[in-house]
Amino acid sequence: MKGVHQALLFCLALLSSAAMAAEAPSRILFTNVNVFNGTDDKLLENQQVLVVGDRISQIADGGIDSGGATVIDGQGRTLMPGLIDGHAHVMINAHFDTVEKNMDLGDINIRSIRVMERFLRDGFTSVRDMGGPAFALKRNIDDGHVIGPRLYPSGGFVSQTSGHGDFRDRADGGFSQHSDGDLSNFERMGIGNVANGVPEVLKAVRLNLRNGATQIKIMAGGGGSSRFDPIDTTQYSKDEVCAAVEAAADWGTYVAAHVFNDRAVNRLLDCGVKTFEHGFFINDDTMKRIAKSGGFVVPQMWGISPDLARNPLMPADKIPLVKALGQQYADFGERLMKNKVKVVFASDYVGVSEDAERARRYEIWWRSQKFGSNFEVLKQMTSVAGEMLALSGPRNPAKGKLGVIEVDAIADIILVEGNPLEDISVIGGTDQWFDAEPEYQPIETIQLVMRDGIIYFNTME
Repeated sequence: MKGVHQALLFCLALLSSAAMAAEAPSRILFTNVNVFNGTDDKLLENQQVLVVGDRISQIADGGIDSGGATVIDGQGRTLMPGLIDGHAHVMINAHFDTVEKNMDLGDINIRSIRVMERFLRDGFTSVRDMGGPAFALKRNIDDGHVIGPRLYPSGGFVSQTSGHGDFRDRADGGFSQHSDGDLSNFERMGIGNVANGVPEVLKAVRLNLRNGATQIKIMAGGGGSSRFDPIDTTQYSKDEVCAAVEAAADWGTYVAAHVFNDRAVNRLLDCGVKTFEHGFFINDDTMKRIAKSGGFVVPQMWGISPDLARNPLMPADKIPLVKALGQQYADFGERLMKNKVKVVFASDYVGVSEDAERARRYEIWWRSQKFGSNFEVLKQMTSVAGEMLALSGPRNPAKGKLGVIEVDAIADIILVEGNPLEDISVIGGTDQWFDAEPEYQPIETIQLVMRDGIIYFNTME
């Protein structure tokens, strides 16, 4: 019996060792890389970076024991944080009219898979979705069924009647407050929620939180892509905004708002809104107030680019307005920096995939022109964006720091051929927009993409 007992203990020990080996975190050692850490305007040359599991374990200029790690020789490439897009609509992946009139959830879900793969291939390891039914997409990315960035879904944006999220046709709205008419397809599919008054706003916010929202998106002003709300309007009363903020805070997260003008932004600040999407038409005093509150401005700068008027889909009657606004607010980026506002990169990805991808790459370059340096743009795409994502608190899917290369940060890493501090094109920035290649082409200089310590793309081999 003693021999049998010893044999049994031996077998159990083997099983335990095998289990421990299976659970041992992966180890990947990058050697001979120049590190942009997301916070400093320089490259740390000839570094080694050890990734253990999903974390950055060590950073040094030599002497890291590989300890059985997979070794990747960077051959002088730039190792930097994965990029972050602070404002996208990955589920609105066709022309607005096509989504509204000729698509259902199956269509947009299928197309979203390609959207996510291309985001990740372009080096984006986190994306904050600012309006759309992206919950299932997030779950399937998290479970490994879909390849894509870490996704921060807002759920359907919350809008008042006649607001930026009211996409009904004119005849659908009715002429009586007792008859709201049919739902738009946008609302039917969960892209948006039309809610009026505190009880309806609370219901819409809580529904998004129930479904897995990491933050809440409200429409607090007019816009250019909606038909019945002029861009200068202020939307939602103070009571409605404060109700949304309180409901989000009850879940440990925050409210972001689509907004453009001073009146609307100051109402939002009174209630504790944290991020201001777009915001082109605000003055210096409002900017200073945002900075003092610790809030973030998340603008897609192409919205005030003169090149926007060249969009072949731009209605002819809007071209003079687009040109005039671009000239009037040409110093918007400069003033944000002067007033020490924290700014986050935003592509405002929306519409046909190829068009949105071209706009995203143009946005990278255009920001380098409007914010004065590649370094400022890179911070907006990495460390500052990571700080904003952390506002989601317990709703944050990332349980660690994002947007930086430092010990114990999450291992979201890209390897780039070239120095993005000197040449923004190595991460995809280009001055071509509507005249760029119509079909998607990978960015050849982004040669390795890692998210959560897992390598998804590697063209170095």
